Amino acid sequence: MKKIKKPELKVKQVFTDCISIVRNSLYKQQLNNCIDTLEEAETVLENKIIENKVHEIPQNEVILGSIAKEDMEKVYNDRMVKKGTPARDYYNIIFLSAVKCPFCSQRIVKTLDHYLPKSKYPIYAVTPINLIPSCSDCNKDKLVEYPESPEQETLHPYFDDVDDEVWLKAKIILTEPIGFEYYVFASPNRTDLLNARILNHFTSFSLNKLYSVHAIEELENNKYHFKKLYTNGGVDLLKAHLKDCFDSRSSNDINSWQTAFYGALYEDEWFCNGGVLDLE
Repeated sequence: MKKIKKPELKVKQVFTDCISIVRNSLYKQQLNNCIDTLEEAETVLENKIIENKVHEIPQNEVILGSIAKEDMEKVYNDRMVKKGTPARDYYNIIFLSAVKCPFCSQRIVKTLDHYLPKSKYPIYAVTPINLIPSCSDCNKDKLVEYPESPEQETLHPYFDDVDDEVWLKAKIILTEPIGFEYYVFASPNRTDLLNARILNHFTSFSLNKLYSVHAIEELENNKYHFKKLYTNGGVDLLKAHLKDCFDSRSSNDINSWQTAFYGALYEDEWFCNGGVLDLE
């Protein structure tokens, strides 16, 4: 997970522009009456995220008066996402705030994800801090739609920064063909809650499956070189190369799948002491 800059946009300006094209004056006024409620909810959401108490936010169907879930979903889908509408610029601003999906740090951003789903929390349908640039897979595959405890709160890219130390590691799995398993390292320097949230995030977005596929491909692309290094210089030359690869990736991102991949190869005695030659 990668921390990205929190949008400076506020729900009042987004919602106001969304409803500016509503033609029915009575309906428009009913929507306009919701602005204070939306602003209050926005403040609650930010505070709960910071306090790791998002699970305490109640789900809601009615926003204010006759304005309910269906109205807020329409505001988002028809008046923010739809091209050519006044609020589409806000969608674009958030969408373009990241190139790679901050949830998986791997795939290209294709959409906006609702951190709290608009189907359960329609009050946050157009709240900027609830909208996160995301790849299509992470947007669809998140296992837990809404948290029921602090541990179930996935990491929030606008507020959580977990790259102060290593949390992602990998190991070789001696199968036919060889495989890799990625896992979360629970650091004693982090709180139990943060370790649990990192693990939940890792599991919710199926990051082991994603990263292990890339690791196998990386091994296939480099196995000829690895074998040549071992043949020409033995374990010392191979390990020196793997350490350089690890240091290079780590200097850029200590928790990338590539960093964990080269760390796994370097630390594996079987691989470095001739197992590399057994690769088909």
